[in-house]
Amino acid sequence: MLINIILLLCIHLGVSGLVSIVPRSFVANFRWLYRLKNWERNGRVYERLGVKVWKGRLPEARKWFRREKTVAQIRKMEYLYIFEWQTNRSELSHWLQMLPAPLFFLFNPPWAGWVMVAYAILFNCPFIMVQRYNRARVEQVKQKRRS
Repeated sequence: MLINIILLLCIHLGVSGLVSIVPRSFVANFRWLYRLKNWERNGRVYERLGVKVWKGRLPEARKWFRREKTVAQIRKMEYLYIFEWQTNRSELSHWLQMLPAPLFFLFNPPWAGWVMVAYAILFNCPFIMVQRYNRARVEQVKQKRRS
């Protein structure tokens, strides 16, 4: 059990730390991942799932790195691009945090390996949903300001 906790902590912190320092070009390689899909209906699917209600309850690593948002920043067009970039980086981090989940089968019984896979998905999916919801909202604001 202790090895699972230590490994989970290393995966979460390690992947987050690495993704926060990789070059923009690395994050940009995954543009296909960040593009909103038709089924997301410009973020409305996330609104129906109540993301707006519960997203504020999720912990934000941004605060650990002193990257606070201000209302003045959000109103500037250039900040919208920065914020969109940050949503890409964050979403990528959470997708990558799920990839090592099969490692838990190496030192756990199969049922525990599946529990760890389920944990990886259930823990990271809400964060991915928030990033996709935020990206849809940013895109809507950018479109309004362009016209």
